[in-house]
Amino acid sequence: MVDPHQNLANQLFAVVTAMLEDASEIAIAEQTSWLAPSRLAVHGRHLQAVARDIAVIAEAITIVTSLGRNDRPSARNIPR
Repeated sequence: MVDPHQNLANQLFAVVTAMLEDASEIAIAEQTSWLAPSRLAVHGRHLQAVARDIAVIAEAITIVTSLGRNDRPSARNIPR
């Protein structure tokens, strides 16, 4: 059986992959078309938002994967 934390981390990686694919389609399309600077700025802000969202999910992956590790301190191991 797969660890539920690992399963969640894998699902989060899938979400990030989809977000990167969508963002790359925008970036590639804007390289080949001529748009006014204001429209390019809109697309640039969209890419910034995607990057922030990906950073949040990446942090969540880091946290989730640490939940399943045995090397994290437990309440029993904390000195009194």
